[in-house]
Formats: sequence, C-alpha cells, structure tokens
Amino acid sequence: MGIIPEYERLIAPHMDDLRKYCYYLTRSKWDAEDLFQDTLLKSLVFFLHTEPYLDVKPFLVRVARNLWIDDCRKRQRRRYMHTDISNAYYSDNDYVEVRSAVEWLAERFPRRNIDTWLLFNYFGYSMQEIAEAMNCTISAVKSVLFRTREQLRDRNGLADHRKVIHLDVERWSRAIMQDRPQGLLSKG
Repeated sequence: MGIIPEYERLIAPHMDDLRKYCYYLTRSKWDAEDLFQDTLLKSLVFFLHTEPYLDVKPFLVRVARNLWIDDCRKRQRRRYMHTDISNAYYSDNDYVEVRSAVEWLAERFPRRNIDTWLLFNYFGYSMQEIAEAMNCTISAVKSVLFRTREQLRDRNGLADHRKVIHLDVERWSRAIMQDRPQGLLSKG
C-alpha cells in the first residue's frame, strides 16, 4: 500500500471535524476552505517525509491552528507596511535594504540571536512558540532576547564585524522578503 492511500485512510474519519474547526477559526466559508486545503497539503507533505502519527486528529488540528496563526500574523504585518504604490510590489531596492540590515545584524550578533530576534520582533512569535520551534527553554529565549536588546541599545558594546556567513544572510533575507518565518527555522 502506498503512502497516499494510507494517508487518506488515516485522515478520512476526521475530515468533517477538521472542516468545522477551520470554519471555527476563520469565521468565513472561503477562508475556512482555504485553510482546510492548506492543512491537508501540509499534513500530506509531513506524512510523505516522516512516520505518520497514530492519532491523526490532534495533529491535523495543530497544523490548522498554526497555519491560521501564521496567516493572521502575515495580515497584521501587512497593515504596518506602507501602502503607497511604489512599495506595493517587490523591487530590487526592497531586497537591498533588507539584505543590508540583515548583514549589519550578522556582523554583530550570533546566528541564534538573530533567529530569535526576528521571530519575536518581526514575525510576532511568542516566547513559547520560539522555544518550541528552536528546541530550547523559554528562559533561554528570554535571555537571548534580553541580551540582544541590551546590545542594540548600547551600540558601543556591539562587536564589530564578526565573520558573516552569507548563506545565513540569504536565508534571513529571503524569510523576510517572502514573509515566511519557516525560512528561519530551516538551516538548509
């Protein structure tokens, strides 16, 4: 038996509940259907690459909830961005500005500090979510955020010109430009 029929067998009993949960989250028939489809796609990709869970329903609910949270955060960030015509589309100037800011950070902070700072301050993750995503404790996240903020405030104490790893700079820049916090968590 292939993975697709096995996947369908595992999720079939939970389809109605998942669809209702998606509507509960979104309060919109159209958004709920989009979230439902995204959840099925993301869970299928997960099952293609890992051993499927025996209890699928909580997994599907968690995937739907996380996707909805990411979508809400994306919408919130868009509200804060400028809405004039010149910034309404992606341009090389936007990338250059983001890349130069990220390079400045990379010259002064370790990778972990930048990942944590961007997830918290730019993408709006909670400390709990960062701790889970980075496989560390909430105390460690608080500590990294505190030290990073303190160093940013005291610019004299910043280490100048650390060795910059350009793959990391590209990863951070793409995550910001594509509005994909998952890009920060994948080191590939």
